[in-house]
Amino acid sequence: MNMRIMNNKLQMLRNKYDVKDDGVILDGSILKLTGGQCVRLLPWRVERRFIELKKIIEAKTLEDVSTLRFAVMSSSESLKDLLFREFDLCEFLGASRIVRAFAVMNGDDVANILVKLADGKSCSIECSAALPAGTERLDRHEIIARRGVACDRTVDTQVPQSSIYVFGKELETHYTDTDAELFGLCELEILLVRSAMQILQTQALAVEWNAATERIEKIIDKTLQNADRQPAFFEEA
Repeated sequence: MNMRIMNNKLQMLRNKYDVKDDGVILDGSILKLTGGQCVRLLPWRVERRFIELKKIIEAKTLEDVSTLRFAVMSSSESLKDLLFREFDLCEFLGASRIVRAFAVMNGDDVANILVKLADGKSCSIECSAALPAGTERLDRHEIIARRGVACDRTVDTQVPQSSIYVFGKELETHYTDTDAELFGLCELEILLVRSAMQILQTQALAVEWNAATERIEKIIDKTLQNADRQPAFFEEA
């Protein structure tokens, strides 16, 4: 990631929308505000597919949501990083905090997690950081209700689709641009800039996101404790 370009784009958005608060994105995951406060960015919370899933739940299009079923596989992220994202999505989409988690692991790269939310929803997470090097992240998030099912992937789709494919002599190249204002950035860079912009526009989110970060990190540590030798269990006191 090119931090200079990302911060230039952030300043462009600030100027365009006349946002007074300012900050700098550090190392791709932290926003340092002008006053010195640092905020852990949660870029998935501004990703369109998750925003739309949350709207479907809040609008009661799905009646009586009971289960969240997630799967994520990556070659470039650690298991803890993947779990941090998925645990936060459990709370974000489920609109309730995690109170219980049970994990079964295979080494340091693969885990199956069962999660219970405070309002009774159940979540299952299949997580792997063992994809071959160079493979793009694969994920799927499904919401199951008493009446209706919603998913961030189209039916029978396992591999994320791109907008344009170019088939050359040696390698396939594909392109997907999702943000006209941040044209040229990759998807992750776009989401990081957008999440930083959201914090600058609504600084009350800084407290909320930092609190969520602290809570999720503690849950992950407790859930994975000794999980390399036996199933691990976390339950809120």
